[in-house]
Amino acid sequence: MRKIARSALSYTMLKFAPRFFYLMAVLFPYQSAILRPMDRLYAQNTQQGDSYSQTPAYSIQSPATAPVAITGTASSVTYNSAVLRGIVNAHGLSTTAWFQYQIVNGSSKITVSTQTIIGTNDTEVSLRISELLPGTTYYYRLVAKNDSGATYGNEQSLTTADINTSAIATEITPPAGAININRGAYCTNSLTITVNLSATDNTGVTGYYLSVNATPPSQYTSGWTSVTPTDVYQEDVSYTLSNIDGRNTVYAWYKDASGNISDRASASIIVDTTPPAITITNPTSDQAYTTANGTISLSGSASDNLNEINSVLWTNSRRRSDRERHAIDWTIPDIDLSKGENIITIKAIDSVGNTGIAKITITYSADNTAPVVQTVPASSITTDLATLNGTINPMGLSATVWFQYGTSSGSYSGTTSIQSIEPDTNTIPISSRISELQTNITYYYRLVAQNSAGAASGNEMSFSTLPPKGKIYGNVMCLIKGEPVESAKLRLKGTGARKKSFQISHTDAHGFFACDDLDAETYDISVTKAGFKSFSQTVTLKEGEEKKIEIKLTKTEEDNKPESKKDLENDQQKTN
Repeated sequence: MRKIARSALSYTMLKFAPRFFYLMAVLFPYQSAILRPMDRLYAQNTQQGDSYSQTPAYSIQSPATAPVAITGTASSVTYNSAVLRGIVNAHGLSTTAWFQYQIVNGSSKITVSTQTIIGTNDTEVSLRISELLPGTTYYYRLVAKNDSGATYGNEQSLTTADINTSAIATEITPPAGAININRGAYCTNSLTITVNLSATDNTGVTGYYLSVNATPPSQYTSGWTSVTPTDVYQEDVSYTLSNIDGRNTVYAWYKDASGNISDRASASIIVDTTPPAITITNPTSDQAYTTANGTISLSGSASDNLNEINSVLWTNSRRRSDRERHAIDWTIPDIDLSKGENIITIKAIDSVGNTGIAKITITYSADNTAPVVQTVPASSITTDLATLNGTINPMGLSATVWFQYGTSSGSYSGTTSIQSIEPDTNTIPISSRISELQTNITYYYRLVAQNSAGAASGNEMSFSTLPPKGKIYGNVMCLIKGEPVESAKLRLKGTGARKKSFQISHTDAHGFFACDDLDAETYDISVTKAGFKSFSQTVTLKEGEEKKIEIKLTKTEEDNKPESKKDLENDQQKTN
């Protein structure tokens, strides 16, 4: 009984000694004779037994850019291990974090693995410590250090489970694991990343589980990847993220041969697959510009949602190129032009290699004041109609403009009506609608303009009218009575390689149906109607063909029975 009393007294003194020293330090902060346990016993080392002086917990902190370290509550406490947790804010500087822990009168230890924190957000850190004594109280705190100084979190405590070591028959210590992405890269422009995995376990790591979901798996959850059992596991594996730009977090768990699963490890990387936006604002925001000067300066802006603009590169289709770096509002001065069209291409490249492109066509007209014209693609093309498009710069003079077109390149049998243009120095869009064209024919066209200084022709372009459309129509009739079948449902589906044609129609009171605007193809036609047997037929339609068919439906057996037989069955049912 005396031994038990002494043990209880010793445990009580050991348990409350740190609190007593802490209280005395608070009440008498300037009395050097009072020694606080953590001031005396905490030390940073790499091997058990080494001891170095450590900045005390109550020392004055560094400026505002020093890290924030908040010691959290321990979890997963067993008889010989525990997970220490905390929160670190790096304040924008690369920060190293680790834990210190000790028994009150024991030697101070630090966790072997440090963690690097980057950014300005609060970041959770955790680490499992092992080889602890059963039934023992440990004191610990979180430490964070960057170039502006070190910060020490408040002291916390934990007590390991008090069990008989002789009763330990099953290995219950989970693996300790970590994860990294692309060797710690901040950003990537690829959804396929390299995950750097590492874990240790005294009975051997046997598998890992990766997910973008923070929910922990059980040892029976599908998706575990098995590895050759090893005490120290390290491997780089490929992993594909979902198609989402922005911060992506990958979580990892490890398990050992006993089925123990590690605490969650995580790593994040920013995915940026979107090219920068780049615009040209000077001398115009249009895609074409005409000048009488031999040089020109361009300027504009470039922006990116996630990364900095690394460089702006420009090239001239007439042999010149140059580069301007680190530009957001960019300017390219004194670009030499050649006579005629100069296509200037500007590329904005962000820090991960995504490239945005803008182009402008600069026409150098030298001293020639004849109009400058350009033919652009036709629009609104049908089987017999089309709209021809182009642009003209009348070079400050009154001008007339028209289109030439025909079915042979370089030979134009048709012209549009002449349009008059007022004196102007800007580029003006021109359009003209032409009709009575042949179906499925290629036409060639160009824009022509003239002012008092001379005439000019635009580049030749071409378009093709659409092929003629076909039609399938006819009637749906009752096979026996020869009467039209109203409201029968017809499904028409193309069977060719394109398989784009699909129509649904219904017969009218006369059993008539029609399917219009059909391409030359083979079609499956199916007909359904309540009280009738389903019907199907294949019809091949040539280009522009209009084909008439007649479909005869057969009534079901019940409706085809003779009237006398139906009456007999009805009488029998009434008798029964």
